[in-house]
Amino acid sequence: MFGLELHPAVVHFPIALGVTGALAEIAYLAVRKPWLRWFGPLLLSAALIGAAGAYFSGDAASDRAEDKGIPKAPIEQHEETCVWSIGALALTVILSWATHARGKGVVFPAILALITAGLFLYTGYLGGRLVYIHGAGRVSAAAVREGGH
Repeated sequence: MFGLELHPAVVHFPIALGVTGALAEIAYLAVRKPWLRWFGPLLLSAALIGAAGAYFSGDAASDRAEDKGIPKAPIEQHEETCVWSIGALALTVILSWATHARGKGVVFPAILALITAGLFLYTGYLGGRLVYIHGAGRVSAAAVREGGH
């Protein structure tokens, strides 16, 4: 978009917010302080918004990676794991808002938030492998001179 590679710039937000949101869910589960009640749902909701941006920017980046000769299988594995992560996060967000509003049943979204955080970290790991092992983030000098990627 506009000659910018957005995927590397946006992928870290949903990972960081998702992990922090999971920790906030666990913290609320442990201490049940009123001031901590909405941290988890808010952070997880922000992670979901960021995950949408990461997904769509990654969709564009996958085409460029394939053009660079990156094997299709690891790209598809990263993308599939991303879809599962976003689905789990969406479910976590819904359950977190619903249970925190009532103040009951907060154990299940806390556990699901931890699982989701693990999925996001694994998705990030797969993305890192695409960059550092397969060279998906490699930029050629010719592309820089031409103003491309």
